[in-house]
Amino acid sequence: MLSECLIKVLYAHRLSFRTLVRKYDCDLCYTPMIVAADFVRSAKARDSEFTTNQGDCPLIVQFAANDARLLSDAARIVCPYANGIDINCGCPQRWALAEGYGACLINKPELVRDMVKQVRNQVENPRFSVSIKIRIHDDLTRTVDLCRKAEATGVSWITVHGRTVEERHQPVHYEAIKIIKESMSIPIVANGDIRSLKEAENVWHITGTDGKKSFDFFVF
Repeated sequence: MLSECLIKVLYAHRLSFRTLVRKYDCDLCYTPMIVAADFVRSAKARDSEFTTNQGDCPLIVQFAANDARLLSDAARIVCPYANGIDINCGCPQRWALAEGYGACLINKPELVRDMVKQVRNQVENPRFSVSIKIRIHDDLTRTVDLCRKAEATGVSWITVHGRTVEERHQPVHYEAIKIIKESMSIPIVANGDIRSLKEAENVWHITGTDGKKSFDFFVF
């Protein structure tokens, strides 16, 4: 049953909190979103934004990026200490959009493709994952095109938040996530308004996705 396949994933918390939740069988943790350019250029940024230890595993490092070379450099830095990176292409915050990060990247599929490709080329570990998190377009064919280009370049999985960049509290478009899932071969994770196991089960039935992501867990 779905309830027997709960894999808890902590998202966007620092080491002290990740250490705490791993004591309660959290299976996979993400870092907060880290700006790749600052991370590469500043030792101070690296020390303040990324701390880990031997027990902090498995771990995905999420980056905000708009430059393939800088992202690949950041990925190479964290590769010995993490199991993969996630490219945030879904953050709708104004500062992120103004800097060319987050959700504005869904309108730049070639850049997303180049960033995934560059990381794949520069990180030698074949088991190192490269995933992306996105929002959807009003024209869903553009979202499918974005996902297919990322898949062709070697992205490991895609998390889809079922709202557009402009939407905040409107209902999540789960049918759109279903269409994306049916168009892809790689795992697709549904995201948006999932706060309980029952809601996760409902989203699974609607979308048929490989995972359902709330703020603090996936269900696979």
